[in-house]
Amino acid sequence: MERHFGVDRTILLAIWSMESNYGAALENPERLHNVPQALATLAWADPKRSNYAKKQLLAALEILQEGDVAPKQLTGSWAGAMGHTQFIPTSYLLYAVDADGNGKRDIWHSVPDALATSANLLAKNGWTTGKTWGYEAVLPAGAARYAGQTKTLAQWAALGFARPNGKGFPRGSDRATLKLMAGAEGPAFLMTSNFFTIKKYNAADSYALAVGLLADEIAGYGGMQQSWPRPAGTLDIKEKFELQHRMKALGYYDGEVDGNFGSGSKAAISAIQQRLGMQQSGEPSRTLLNALR
Repeated sequence: MERHFGVDRTILLAIWSMESNYGAALENPERLHNVPQALATLAWADPKRSNYAKKQLLAALEILQEGDVAPKQLTGSWAGAMGHTQFIPTSYLLYAVDADGNGKRDIWHSVPDALATSANLLAKNGWTTGKTWGYEAVLPAGAARYAGQTKTLAQWAALGFARPNGKGFPRGSDRATLKLMAGAEGPAFLMTSNFFTIKKYNAADSYALAVGLLADEIAGYGGMQQSWPRPAGTLDIKEKFELQHRMKALGYYDGEVDGNFGSGSKAAISAIQQRLGMQQSGEPSRTLLNALR
């Protein structure tokens, strides 16, 4: 697939993870909706999404007409996103691929079809083979004024930008756009054209960055090296996992260790705070984590 479409396999795996947790979300029937019914409901009941829903409903009916999926299997999110890699119906009609050769473009049950469909979308929207999505960089003093500007990597290096791991940028004429997604106090990112191609999948900068960082983790390059600014005393994701592990080891928490703090985690925190004589907020904090350490 990587050879056929020219899209890095780790990017495809990252998208699959972001969209459906590698298909795990599709195993929960309570989260799945009949796509034509969901879109018809939106078209009728949601004025803000009515035009979108009408267009997608017609596309969903065309999918049924083409016979790739049975009516009962045409399931997706409440807004019509479908399958392992969450394609809306119009995008499915444009990019869906029968990669396993069974005569059907089945992004619901065939992982090859789903990943090939994502690769096809990226390839047809300008993915540059063999190039990365971008680089984390250290922001030099006073360089925040360059946010949004595009220069060659050599020009950014001349302005004092460097990678946090000490490695230089590749030589050549590759151009990159400076993004300061957490403001001047956070890490800088020099985004290449592939970053903007990922945004054809989802237009949010945060989505494209998450895909890129996760792809780097999968490839073994490591994740983001600089800290993301956050309010004092709050936990980063690794610390959230650690807190849940420690609460579980102490017998206060029996839920999944996933970094998400729902009612079970908050009840455990409240119980521990009560035992330690702390204010019972039920919220994770560095003060609590340090106490458990």
